[in-house]
Amino acid sequence: MKVLIIGAGKMGMAITRQLSEEGHDITLVDRDADKVKAASDIYDVITLQGSGESFDVLRSAGVKDMDLLIAATGDDAVNLVCSVAGRHLGVREAVIRVKDPEFTREREMLQKAFGVSASFNPDLEAASEIARILSFPTAARVETFARGRSELVEYRIPAESHLHGLPMKELRSRFHAQVLICAVERDGKVGIPKGDFVLRSGHRLNIAGARSELRRFFSAAGSKDKSIRNVILMGGSRIAVYLSRQLIASGMSVTLLERDRARCEELCTLLPEVTVINGDGSKQEVLLEEGIRKADAFVALTGFDEDNIIVSMYAADMGVGKVICKLSDDHFVSMLSRSSLDTFVCPKMLAASELARYVRALKNAEGSSVESLYRLIDNRVEAVEFSIGAWSSLVGKPLMSLKIAPDALIAAVIHGSEVSIPSGNTVISAGDRAIVVTTRSGLQNPDDILE
Repeated sequence: MKVLIIGAGKMGMAITRQLSEEGHDITLVDRDADKVKAASDIYDVITLQGSGESFDVLRSAGVKDMDLLIAATGDDAVNLVCSVAGRHLGVREAVIRVKDPEFTREREMLQKAFGVSASFNPDLEAASEIARILSFPTAARVETFARGRSELVEYRIPAESHLHGLPMKELRSRFHAQVLICAVERDGKVGIPKGDFVLRSGHRLNIAGARSELRRFFSAAGSKDKSIRNVILMGGSRIAVYLSRQLIASGMSVTLLERDRARCEELCTLLPEVTVINGDGSKQEVLLEEGIRKADAFVALTGFDEDNIIVSMYAADMGVGKVICKLSDDHFVSMLSRSSLDTFVCPKMLAASELARYVRALKNAEGSSVESLYRLIDNRVEAVEFSIGAWSSLVGKPLMSLKIAPDALIAAVIHGSEVSIPSGNTVISAGDRAIVVTTRSGLQNPDDILE
């Protein structure tokens, strides 16, 4: 697809990277000449210096021939103007980034009024991701498929785990749970494991199954979920506001640490059910005074990655059951792969993945079978939900008879309302949906997994 991206900041660059890796034709526009040059040096995209609000600049960028315009600057008003101008000049679809919670609340009305196809809010995406993880704290990440009936969780095997030294083919007989390990990261490498693969402490896994089966599996493996009742948040950002509301609605108690007094007063008005503390969460005495040792979970949400990392490590050392660290730059994740931390949330990457799903959905209307898409293990693995048409070569044959490529695995099959973990005897029917996990990027149809 031909995509025009307005804004070459961190968000715009993350979107550019993800969509260019999937083979889309990208044109990137920004006012800043240095940012435009940096983008052209890194990615194989067309770049143009100028304002995305300008009709002349949009014409020069070829907007009328574009399938999609994405306005991703840090200014909601600018993004809205870019979208309206682009639609006026003939772009098929327009998506905008929003930051203002007021816009988010009135999203549907404003999209209809201004002809915006969709909007995305990285802060809200991050808050929802954190809330999902806190609802299943054993996991480092949780993605849902089949309208919530199947989940894919990320989990690092701890020291002295029952999983250490166990061949994968013995999992079901040993733990009596209908789950499937779909991908494994070990020693910096990611792969799709076979039955003779032996699990080791430190391996990072992606495991598919219904939530009840996943809980049974983790309990049998000796990793029992402890319900999260009280949470400490560090940093009074927009993410903290969105997250606090979600956690309060789910019955958790929230303490929020914010160093700026004026912001604390705003937060007290916005979040009357939250205990707002005017204090520097990066200071040990403040954390101890506010009960870090008794907290079930700690979430670092400041705008400084270094502060978030250091304080998250301290919280983990203090015995906090679940620690989540927000990062603006995802390059820290690989550097911290052997640290005590295992759960990171990067808003720009979450939003970029959401946009990749949106673009896949547009292609779906043109013949692709992708229902949903998630990127896992530092974006090195994809989990794709496909609708299976009668034309597919997967239909009517036992999976054991199919020549599935070694870089792909069918993790689950959805037949009506029933979700099953497949075996070699499983037969897929037309109208089913299948969740495929692969180390390959850009799958468009289920038959792409065949050799």
